[in-house]
Amino acid sequence: MIELKKVKNLDLYKNLNKKVEFVYKGWEEPNRGQELVFYSILIDGMDRSRELFSVDTIQCNLNEKIDTEHPAKNFAFIPCKDFILLNTENFNKTSLKVSFRENGNTIQDSLVGSFFYPETHLLINKRSLIVTDLATLQNKKIKFEEGFDIEWAYLIDATQVLIIQAFSNIYFIYDLEKQKIIDERNITGLYPDFFRWLHRGQDYQSNQLQMELLQKKDDKFISTYFKIN
Repeated sequence: MIELKKVKNLDLYKNLNKKVEFVYKGWEEPNRGQELVFYSILIDGMDRSRELFSVDTIQCNLNEKIDTEHPAKNFAFIPCKDFILLNTENFNKTSLKVSFRENGNTIQDSLVGSFFYPETHLLINKRSLIVTDLATLQNKKIKFEEGFDIEWAYLIDATQVLIIQAFSNIYFIYDLEKQKIIDERNITGLYPDFFRWLHRGQDYQSNQLQMELLQKKDDKFISTYFKIN
């Protein structure tokens, strides 16, 4: 189902749309090892933080795996605690957070990444996915059992999602209509001493995925880069 091409160097995929900007405002460390980073949100150069969230700064988790803005449409993803999908024209907000009820406790799933397709937004969490139709804002939530550790996922087509786990050399194909995993296979069997897969970028135009394979032997890591179609 997937095609792997080994490459020496990775390409830099960059979204040039800058309608939405995150302006760093500082950080706090309420507990040892827990760092909270705060930003204000600018849309078309105007600070909209208080208008959108009733505060001047909001806590956000920003990194290279979180696509925050659609390259062509008026949608943004705000990686705050409620995981907000924002229409940047009318400022309507849709919360995409996912929670699990287990052992009498409610646990919010942790954010892994976000990616915009031409007509769809895909939210990737550690053990869940949300696929949102940008025309209707209808979404499908996919939850997996405890122990699932998603590194990345991408849409094969309108009905199927390919899922790569971080610490597994197996990929899964989930069917959105059947609401179940319909296939699982090894990603590659050519590299022994497998340790984990790491997401390194995805191209909006071609939907080409870049991944890093980590091997560990004698406490040393070896990196191999791939393009996946």
